Amino acid sequence: EEAKGDTVDKFVFDEVAFFDPRNTTASHFYFVEPDEQRGINCRFGMRGIVAENHYDLSRNMIAILGGERRYIIAHPAQCSKMGLYPAQHPSGRHSSFDWSNPSDWDVHPEFRTAEVNEVVLHASDVLYLPTSWFHYISNLSLNYQCNIRSGIGHENADAIRDCGFNPKDKPKDVSEEQ
Repeated sequence: EEAKGDTVDKFVFDEVAFFDPRNTTASHFYFVEPDEQRGINCRFGMRGIVAENHYDLSRNMIAILGGERRYIIAHPAQCSKMGLYPAQHPSGRHSSFDWSNPSDWDVHPEFRTAEVNEVVLHASDVLYLPTSWFHYISNLSLNYQCNIRSGIGHENADAIRDCGFNPKDKPKDVSEEQ
């Protein structure tokens, strides 16, 4: 069985050497910190399902393999306008209201002035999200995507810290990804 695993790994890593965490020279292109890499995660999405706004604690590279996904993204400097739960709340790092419901915006009027960007990803598109960038995801069709994370960038730590979060602290009882 070990030989079979080596054969599969060899085939995959021969084709995409920069994904091989054992090859530190080639893998640094995507894996800035190969030891921090936790593998490739793939997900399916059904039309209409959303992942509420949040930020992740590491770099994130997302590839859409089929279907369409809409991302609304914002720089960490917009943190004070995101209506986040308090830092130690179980859903810390997440907005406390439904972005898709404009009547909820009245609770967080600062959100109306947030500077965001929108991108619709289709099959074969790749999106890089630096550490601490906000993202709200809406599935526009049946889709599947794979993502990989590698290390923590510290270029946005001050913006997150100014918003009351410690970039090194994870909220209690919250998983890394929705």
